[in-house]
Amino acid sequence: RVIGVYSPIGRTQKTSFALTLGQILGREHAALYLNLESYSGFEQLLETHFDQSLSDILYYARQENSGIVYKIAGMVQTIQNLDFLPPVLFPMDIQTTKYEEWIWLFRQLEQNSNYEILILDLGDGVADLYQILDYCTEIYVPVRQDLMSMAKIEQFENALQMWDSLSVLEKMKKIRIPFYAAGKSGRDWLEGLAWSELGDYVRKVLRGEDTG
Repeated sequence: RVIGVYSPIGRTQKTSFALTLGQILGREHAALYLNLESYSGFEQLLETHFDQSLSDILYYARQENSGIVYKIAGMVQTIQNLDFLPPVLFPMDIQTTKYEEWIWLFRQLEQNSNYEILILDLGDGVADLYQILDYCTEIYVPVRQDLMSMAKIEQFENALQMWDSLSVLEKMKKIRIPFYAAGKSGRDWLEGLAWSELGDYVRKVLRGEDTG
């Protein structure tokens, strides 16, 4: 099960949603979160430095290193039932990774690890974004209701049609995430996501109670 979270518009709480979704699903399934944004801000958020990151894993993926799953296992961090790989430090590492390299990595995780769910937090820096989205089994698309945001969503959907990416449109679930003020910061905020108001909203989405 590969869950993509992507939006062509900003300020939608996309990453907060993806992390919360992962924590909730991680209670019953082995889940791994991968941030594929150019700038994740994770080191700044958690006030820490990661010695290794997704950048190293992408290097191994380019070499098709058969031990990549073991390298990932030694690198993952865990917060509230959700494993995550420290994201890249430099946007070029995301932008220069080819579709075939991403797919090789995902398949290694699916076939040779214990993970049942991959959560891909996708940004516009990913090459062949539409193909990556098509690889997902389901896609959550946070949207906003202001005119500019709706225009961008319409352009995105039109572009998918022009590129014959109709299967992506079929997998998309548009969600409108209410704004939630974060009562905490840093690691405390991250660890409390599943039990926050946002966590309650994610449970509604999983129950099919948010139609978008």
